[in-house]
Order: sequence, then structure tokens, then C-alpha cells
Amino acid sequence: RRLPSGGSTTLIRRPPDGSDMENDRGSLTPRDAENQKKEVQLRVFPPEMKFLDTVAGKVYRLPITVHNLGRWSQRIRFQEPIKPQFKLLVSTLDRALASGLQMTAIVEYHPDKNENINDQLYITIGNKTLEIPIFGLIPVCKLDIDSEVNFGTLVANSKVYCKEITIVNHGKAPGTFNTEYQGQLPIIISPTSGIVAPESSTVIKVDFCADQPRIVNEKANVILQGRADLLLTICAHVVEQIIELLSKTSDKKLECIDFGSVFFGTSKIEHALLHNYSPEPMNWVAIMQDDSVGQELGTDIHQRTDIALNNLTHVRKMKTMDSTTFISCVPNEGSLQPYEKMLITFCFSPKLIADVKKKIDPSHRQDYAVFLRFETVGSKDRFSTDDNYKTTKSDRFKKVELALTGSGIPVLLQFEPGKILNFSPCVVGEHSELACIIKNQSKSLPVTYNFKKSAHFKIDPEKGKIDEGCIQNVLCSFIPHQIGVFKVKQVIELLGLVADENRQSALMKPFYHVYLEFNSICKPSIKNDRMKITPGMLFSIKGTGQFVIKDLDTYKESAPIAMLQSNKTSLHTHQSNQWSRKDELIALPNDRSGSIRPGDHRKHFRTIFTKTPRYNYVDPDYAYNELEKMRNEIHDNYYTMYIKHLRSVRLKQEKESRESMYPYNDTDIGLQPASGLKSPSPSETDIEEDLSSPDGLTPADELLSTSHITSKEKQSLRRRVHKELKSEPSTPEEKDHCSTILSPKQIHQVIVGPSVLNFGNICVNSTSDHPLHIVNMLPIHIVIHLDADLEELRKTNQFSYVIPPISSTYISIIFESATIGKFWKSFTFTVNNVPGGHILVMAVVRPVKLELSSDQLILRPQGFLMKTCFQGTIRLYNRQNCSAKFEWQPVNTERGIAFCIRPAHGTVEAYSSLECEVKWQPSFNAPEKGEFILHVLEGNTLTLKCVAHVIISLERSFYFESYRLVGYTYVCIITYI
Repeated sequence: RRLPSGGSTTLIRRPPDGSDMENDRGSLTPRDAENQKKEVQLRVFPPEMKFLDTVAGKVYRLPITVHNLGRWSQRIRFQEPIKPQFKLLVSTLDRALASGLQMTAIVEYHPDKNENINDQLYITIGNKTLEIPIFGLIPVCKLDIDSEVNFGTLVANSKVYCKEITIVNHGKAPGTFNTEYQGQLPIIISPTSGIVAPESSTVIKVDFCADQPRIVNEKANVILQGRADLLLTICAHVVEQIIELLSKTSDKKLECIDFGSVFFGTSKIEHALLHNYSPEPMNWVAIMQDDSVGQELGTDIHQRTDIALNNLTHVRKMKTMDSTTFISCVPNEGSLQPYEKMLITFCFSPKLIADVKKKIDPSHRQDYAVFLRFETVGSKDRFSTDDNYKTTKSDRFKKVELALTGSGIPVLLQFEPGKILNFSPCVVGEHSELACIIKNQSKSLPVTYNFKKSAHFKIDPEKGKIDEGCIQNVLCSFIPHQIGVFKVKQVIELLGLVADENRQSALMKPFYHVYLEFNSICKPSIKNDRMKITPGMLFSIKGTGQFVIKDLDTYKESAPIAMLQSNKTSLHTHQSNQWSRKDELIALPNDRSGSIRPGDHRKHFRTIFTKTPRYNYVDPDYAYNELEKMRNEIHDNYYTMYIKHLRSVRLKQEKESRESMYPYNDTDIGLQPASGLKSPSPSETDIEEDLSSPDGLTPADELLSTSHITSKEKQSLRRRVHKELKSEPSTPEEKDHCSTILSPKQIHQVIVGPSVLNFGNICVNSTSDHPLHIVNMLPIHIVIHLDADLEELRKTNQFSYVIPPISSTYISIIFESATIGKFWKSFTFTVNNVPGGHILVMAVVRPVKLELSSDQLILRPQGFLMKTCFQGTIRLYNRQNCSAKFEWQPVNTERGIAFCIRPAHGTVEAYSSLECEVKWQPSFNAPEKGEFILHVLEGNTLTLKCVAHVIISLERSFYFESYRLVGYTYVCIITYI
């Protein structure tokens, strides 16, 4: 029995009747009968012997093992192979092998030629023979390759993706491979053929350009030496790079956000989700489309047409306003990871732009409708040529448009009986009231009000909310606390949601103020209560004016109590008066409460009569000690001097600035106003210095607009850079600018395009150039670096360029390839070392080729001269970008060569043609047919067939003279049909 390779061969012999020997152990049969029934089992390993990777002149050995699995001893006989290259190394060819034992023999192979040889080794057991095949094999290749290349999920952005697969040679001989893809998709396999060294591997690159959405499942033929043809499966799932806006609540696509009606001065905030629905990260930027169709800026759509036409000046003024001042988007730039969602905040803050000729009324309603576009950042063409109708379907998914609508309405409050309220006069302790009605004339929004507190007046309720079209009754009260005439401007705050500086949240703040005028008088109250006073103490009481002494004259002549007046005696005048200070104050008799409280230690008091220092109580628990008083005084002096110093510095700077701005202001040079003197125009150097300031970059919170980008682009295109550009920044200013890290919004203002460099059909080993347009709309220098690590673009002069601010230029990309076939590769570029996008390079590389105007030329006679009778022309066309060298080779026939062509060799320039002349030399044995072979150097080969058909006819020509036959002439004419 023969087993597969790697197993063993077992020979089993059983009794003829098939009975089991175990059951016959105790039988009384003769001994010979029992021997015939003995079981024969033999295992041979290996079942076949292969000498692999053998070379002539060397010796190879392999062991073979024979194992007796039977229960009795067996005699084994070996028979050597027939061919002399094989030799059996064993002590004896005939040997008995006991049960359970094994023996090993050696087979030796010494090849004399590098060729495959096979033979057999025979092992005999009794009357059974086992055949063991023996093979001597020369080294061969064993090539192996993966059967699938899976690119996974890709984005349709015209980027070339590369996957590598490995062909492994496990053998000890080199092997060849060939790959071929015959499909129509942009798939390139390189190299298409090659040799894999023994026990090594070769990497094959599979390039795939994701140009449009599709499901790729292509097959490529792979031919490996020593194996059957394989099919290489190329799989990919190409999807659109979709950017979309979703509702925050329902995750549905969002096309419009309606802010509704908003009071001027307030804000309304809405949110949306920006979704990157693609498997690759992307940078995005928001752009306000302020030149789109359907935009409305501050137009009252409810207004009649005749009224709008009557106010065209105001309408034009509204059209020129910047839409980014009342619409904000935060954030307006950023990066999104695959399938990531980002919260976007939109803020609508309308501002009242009123016509000064009209009073604020409901007609000042201003309706807005603007369009905001979100798009990805990358390589692109010019903005001014951007047209949604010309863009491809794939490009439309890379941008999404959102409509924003809203209305700004003024605050309209009506007060009855008016804004001037005159309260009836009253005295202290009394009050007067007026009822006021506040009406909210707005029919779309409620009003929240708050009366500011003011002295002597009280409003009930002080705060509240008036619904749209409703009224609020307010009770205004005049409660005076002192006498006088009162004219108070009462402030009414209108509260609303006002956005903060970040435009991401809004707080309830006053956004509008209304002023009411309150007028009233508080009269003094006159009472008859007499005040008992002591004559001689004449003083007036400064108070509320409630008690005024009216009957002092009755006490001037006589007093009920005799009392000495202090100004007519010196009884109480003490000697200490001579040291009295000038800054001392006189204490009144009734200021006892002031004398028992801690006062200012710098003030001194004396009594009114005795002029003695008044007692001043100092509480030691609360009063400053001397050290603390000194420290406070030093502190006050320090800040006083500091403020005086700041004021002196400010005045000095203002004086110097005035002198520098108007150095000759005091000199009269006799110029009259508007006399024709014009200001000098700024030079180009001044403009460049102004533009080169990094501060001119767009702020992070400011939205880009299409009109702003278009104007910047036109300005940059006018400043064309013709001189050679630097590859690296050299000046300190350029180094500072080029080290600036740009945001996606700033990179979006740098145009590097076109995004596809299509060189078309070009010849192998020929150069072709294509311009790459670069526009820098930023006010700083930038450095553009092309990461074009491609062998085909190695002849490009440089790959790094320093672009001046607000300028544009063209650079030349040179392509040359030594490989025939389609070329699809992409490379990335950076702006100030920040990734900016990628550019696709396409070409079809073809061999040098010439075309014939016709592959067969038939010669016609052109006259009667034999040398020029038969001649014609053939034209060679070169429709490619490289000059082609050619040579004509005539084909010799049995009758010789009768045709000649001039020029026999030469050059046809690119995109031109050359005319060649063919002649036939007639003779007795000249062949009428001939051929020329056109050999193009490193190009194609063509064949031109030439034919000359000849017919001889005899014609007679007669002429008469004087009506007599003079003679005749036989003329032989050779004519071509």
C-alpha cells in the first residue's frame, strides 16, 4: 500500500480466509498452518524519497526506515535502484527483522547533470514487494503571492492611494513573474514583470486613484513561474467626501435657520451640527456669500412697492452693508475627524440703520436673508471662476449651503398720557400719584421693562413684561423727602438677550433705554407752633425747614431771664485763647453727640462761649495709633504723587504728538482752503510695508465673505511676480512671516491649482511642462513646499517657493517618464509647513510614433520625361511632444528595386509633419511594385507599399496643309490608369 508524501508505507498480510489469528491461538492445527496464518505488518518511511534542489557534482543522502509492526520476525530484502546516480548504503541486502524493531538504510544520490531523474527502490517481504519512488530534482523556484489587495473605504478626492504586496520565492532558483490589468479603472501595477531571486521577495505596488464613488472589485492576471495563472483581486469602496449640516435635536439635514423677529440691539442664538460624513479627516471653513442671488439685507418685505421706490437711497445704503456685522458663526473654521460632529453656533444681532428723515416707526422693520457656505480646504482653482453649475458632482458634496433668515424690528412703546408727567405739588410726608399706561405696539415680540430707582419717586410695578400688542398700567408716585422743585429724568431699561463677546451665549441685559420726565414741587409746611427759645442764643437751625421761628422780634427788647451776651463781656474768656488755632472749629451747644464719638484727629473744636477745647472722646479699641496714622498718610501721599506723575507724562506725550503732526502749525504760509493742494499718493514701497504686517491677518472670529475674497484675489492677480522666487526665506521679516502657523481660514486664502495636472499624451523619455498657479491673498510672506517625491518630476527646478504678500505667480512643473503606460500619481503641498491639500498628476506615456498619410502609394505620370515621369509624395505625421528620428529601408525583390524615396532618413519635429518624395525608375525589367519599411528610433515600425501601373497605347496624329494630306506620325504614349 502506498501512502502520500509525509506518511509511511505499511504492508499487512492476513490469512486467506480472513479469520482473525487471535481467535486461532488455542487451536490444534499443525505448526506450518499457523505460520501461514501469521500476520505480516511492515511500515516504511518515507513512502517516497525526493532529493530537492540538487546540483551536479555534489552528493546527497536520505535515510529510509523500515519498521516491523507484526508479532513475528520477518525477513526483508532490498533491491538497489537501477540508475547509477542512486546507490543504496546498507550492510546487507537480506536481513531478518524481529517484531517491533526497525532498521534504517541510506540512499545516496550523486547527480552528474543538472536534470531531474527518477528511479525506484524495491523492498521484498516474503512474496510481497513494496515500491519506493526516488526523485532527484534540480533547484526550482517556488513563488507565492497574496490573492487580494483591499484598499478599504476611500474618499473620492482624486487622490492616488498605494498598496504593496510581496511576491516571495521560497525556492532556490530565480523565478519570473508578470502582471497585467486590462480593466478601465485607474489602477496601475508596477512593476509589471521581473525576476525574484532565490529565497527572497519582491514588492509590487498597486496604485489606485479614487476619482469617483464606486465599489471596486477588479481582477488582474498574475503569471508566476512554475505555477498556474492566478487572479489578483483589487477591492475598494470609494465614497463621497460629504460635509453636511444637521439639526441639533433631530439629526436631520438642515437647509435653513429662521431666527424670526428680533429687537434691534438684542441677539438670538441657534445651533447646528457640522458633520464629516467621510472616512478621512478634513479642514473646513465657513464663507458668507454676500453676492449670491436671493440675498436680502435690511429690506422690509412687507412694505409696498411704491414706498420702497420712494426711498431708493436708503435701500442702496442697506445693500452695501457688511453682512458679517450682524451674522456670526462660531467656530467658522476648524478640523473634523472621520464621522465627527461639531457644534456650530449662529448668532443674529440686527442693528438699526434708520433713515434720519423719518421717525422710528413700524416701517423700520428690516428683513434679512443671507447664505453661508461650509466647504473643505484644499487645492483649488480661482475663486472668481467658481460656478456651481460648472463644478462636478463630486465637488458639490464638499460644500454645503445654509440659508439664514431673520427680521430686526424696533422697540415701539406708547405712553399715555405721554412721556412728560407733571405731579401735583405736595409737602414732605405727603405724596401725589399719576396713572400711566404703557402699550407695546410690537405685534411679534413682548417687552421686558425695568424702572431704574430715582429719589422721591416710586413706580409700581417697577419691572414686568408686556406681551405683544398689550398694555401695562403703571402707578407713578411722587413722595418727596425735602422741599424743592424736582425735574427728574426717569430711565426705563428694556431687557433682552444680548450676546457676549464670544457670540456663543446670550445674557439678559438692558439693550434699550426709554426716558420719562417727572416734574413736581415739594412745598414747605407752615405751622403756628411757637418755639420756646432763650434770648441771647440766636442761631438758625438747618434742617428740613419744618420749624421756622417767626416771632423773634417780640423777644428783642425784653427777655424773661437776664443773661449776659458773650460778645459784650470777657467773663468767660480764658487766657488760652491766645494760642487758639486758625483751623479750629466752633462747636454748637447741641453737638454733644458729636463729642462722644471718635472723630478725625486732624480736626479741633472749641466751645462757642468759653472758647475752651471741647472734650473729644477716643475709643482705644477702634482708633488708629500713631504708627498706623503715619503709615496711612505715607500711603496716601504715594498714590497722590503717582497720579500726578502719570498726568504729567500724558500731557507731555500729547504735546509731542501735536508738535509732530503739525510742526509748522504756527507758521502762516499763505495757503487758502481748497486751493488745489493734493495729498501725495502712497508709493508701492509704503503699500508693501503696510501689507507685510502680520497684524493684517483675518481675525479668528471674523467671517470670510465671497466679496472680500474676490477683491483680494483681483488685487493679488494684479501684482504678478515675474522674477525668480526664493526657495527659502532669507530676511528677518520673511522668516517671521513664514514661521506663522496658519489656520484653515487663512490657508483657504492661498490658491494652489489646478488640482489636476493633466500632461496628456507624451512620449517616453521626453519632457513636458505644465504651469501651476499660486495666489497669495494673505498680507504676509508664505512658503509653499511641494512634497513631490516622484521620479517623474525630478527635473522640476525647485519644490519650495517664498511667495510675497498679496501677489500671484506661475511655476512650471516638468514631467518625464521612462515607463510606457498610464501614469496616476498625487503629491501633497504645505503652506508654512501646514498641510494645504494634494495635486493629482496624470499622463499617458507612449512610445515615439510616426503616422503615414497612407500606407499605399500609387504613382501617376507627371510628364514626358523619363526621370520625373513617375513620382509621388507621402507625408509623415508626428502628433506627439517629442521629435522622432526615422529611416526608410527598401525591401529587395527578385527583380530588384525600382523605387527610391527621399529623404531616406531624418527627423520629424514634435507636432509637425514631413513630406517624402517617392520615384519609380522605369526600365526593361523594373518591378511595378515595391515596399519600404519605416523604422522610428525607439518607436514604431510601418510599411509603405508603392505601385506603378503602366499601359502602352498607339495613337495616330494627322495634320493637313492646303487641304492635302502631308503625312502621319506614330506616337508612343505611356499612360497611367
